[in-house]
Amino acid sequence: MITIDSLSVRRDGRTLSDGVTMHLAEGAVHGFSGTDDAVWTALFDALFGLVRPDAGGVTRFGRPLRRSETAYLERRIRFFDGLTVRDLLDLTARRHPGSDPETCIRLLGLPPDRQLTALPAAVQRKTALAATLMQRKPVLLLDEPFDGLDAESLEAAQRLILRRQAEGATVLVASRLLPALEPVCDDIRLTDGGRIAAEYRRGEYARAGQELERLFALRYGVTTSGKIS
Repeated sequence: MITIDSLSVRRDGRTLSDGVTMHLAEGAVHGFSGTDDAVWTALFDALFGLVRPDAGGVTRFGRPLRRSETAYLERRIRFFDGLTVRDLLDLTARRHPGSDPETCIRLLGLPPDRQLTALPAAVQRKTALAATLMQRKPVLLLDEPFDGLDAESLEAAQRLILRRQAEGATVLVASRLLPALEPVCDDIRLTDGGRIAAEYRRGEYARAGQELERLFALRYGVTTSGKIS
């Protein structure tokens, strides 16, 4: 069990996460969407140890969650010049025996011999997602893994996430695209105003979509489709 207890993160005078509390079952895929993506990015940064919470904490099985237990696909990704797709995935495979770079290359349609810095942002993101999923860590944090993916790549990414879950990983995945989360998630939490506004389990996702529309209309005066409410 991963327990997030009254976690608050502030940055530049702004409260990104405001006393968030939740209990996340091991071996499940937990989704996050909503009007406020800063909440889940702050949570993921805190879980990975990139930021120190201003209040609260995170534990796994009753002890502080360690960075060595987590792999993190960050919102912003950076690569070294001269590194190819295959270079990155082969390096990851050497560090994590049992991972399968060739399957990732095939399913995601990655160009193995292209330099990463020369690739479009969506292909860079697919490669970073592959490298994250290949890590044999018990906890995976995926911030916007579906951003920019076409339908075929989206389905492949979802398959790879479910494969890691089947291998025992606990996956936290956040996306502004609620429909992309639904096929893979055991539960989905909606964020709004620095907090978790609602939580839904599989079978309740139609209600999650309705609530997300309502939250967007209240906060921004538009729906998720861009229509003025």
